[in-house]
Amino acid sequence: MSVASDSGLQISSYVTDCLANERIPIIDVGDYLSGDVDAREQFATDLRAIQEGLGFYCIVNHGIDQALIDSSFDQIAELFALPEETKMAHRVDFHHQGFIPNKSLILRWSKIAKNEKKDLNEAWAFMREREADDPKVVANMRHRGLNQWPEELPEFRKVLLKYQETMADLATRMLPAYARALDLPATYLDEKFSHPEYYNRCAWYPPVDAEEGQYSLSPHSDHSSMTYLPLMDVPGLQVMSPTKKWIELEPVRGAIVVNTGEFFNRWTNGRFIATPHRVVPPKKDRYALTFFYNCNDETIADPFPTCIAPGETPKYEPMSFHDFFVTYMDGNYIYRTAEMDED
Repeated sequence: MSVASDSGLQISSYVTDCLANERIPIIDVGDYLSGDVDAREQFATDLRAIQEGLGFYCIVNHGIDQALIDSSFDQIAELFALPEETKMAHRVDFHHQGFIPNKSLILRWSKIAKNEKKDLNEAWAFMREREADDPKVVANMRHRGLNQWPEELPEFRKVLLKYQETMADLATRMLPAYARALDLPATYLDEKFSHPEYYNRCAWYPPVDAEEGQYSLSPHSDHSSMTYLPLMDVPGLQVMSPTKKWIELEPVRGAIVVNTGEFFNRWTNGRFIATPHRVVPPKKDRYALTFFYNCNDETIADPFPTCIAPGETPKYEPMSFHDFFVTYMDGNYIYRTAEMDED
C-alpha cells in the first residue's frame, strides 16, 4: 500500500523513458544538493518511481571530489597487491572487520536461485571507525569492533577514512529526498540516522575462469538502507530488470551508483525494492569501494506511515537494524577457518 504523492509533480520524461526501456537513470543532483526546494521535490518524485520500479540509479554532480575517489581506488589496488601472508595476518574476525580471502562468501540469500558456489573475489571490510573506549567496542557488540588497518600502507587509513566521512556526508544529505519520496516531511529520517552505521567493503575482482554458475559476486540484494558505489572504468556490475533481464552498468566517470537494500525494503513494507544484482568476472582487474549506509543500530523497521494502511499487517516482522545486520552477515559470510580454507 502506498499513498499518492503530495507534491503534484509528474515523473520526468527522462526517468519515465529509462524505466520503460529498462535503462539505469543518471540523475544530476547538483541543484538538489545546493538546497533548491523545487529540485528536491522533482528529485523525490523521480526517486519514488525509480525505487518502486527498477531500484537502481546513478548520480552525477554529487560534490565528491574525483581526486579522492581516484586516490581511494589507487589505495585499494595497493591493498590487494600486498603479500598473501600480510593480508592473512589481518584476516576477517568475529566482527567481520578485516581481510576476507577469496571464496569466503556464499550468497545463500539470493532471491534469484539457491547458490552454494563460493564467490571469486577478495575483500577487506571496514566498519565505522571507533576508539577502544567506544561503548560498543567495550561491550564486544557484533560487527562494532576495531578496524584492521594495513600498517604496511602508510597513506591507506587517512585516505579511506576521508572517503568514508565524505560518503557518509553525501548519504546524509540525500535523506530529505528519500523522506519526500515517501511523502513524509523532509526531516523525517534525520533522527533515525542521527548516529548512522556504515560499512565499507573494498573488493578486488580479478579476471578469472569461473565454473558454470559461479560469479565474482553472485546474485544478491544488499543488506543496507542505501548503497553508494563510485564507478571505475572496468565493467562487471549487472542489475536485474523487472523483466528478469540483466542490465550491465556502463562505466561513467564521476558517477556513483545508488540503490536501496533489504532493510529499507522492510522499512517501506516492500514499497522500495531491493534489486538483485551481481558481478561477473571482468576482463581485467576491477576494484570496488562499496559504501553501505545505514540507520542507527536500534532503529526498528516498523513500516513508515505512508507505506501501510490503518489496520494492515506489515509484510515483515519488525526488526532492529543491528539484529538484521548480524543475521544477514552470518547468513552469507564464512567465518569458520576450516570451511574458509576449503576449495
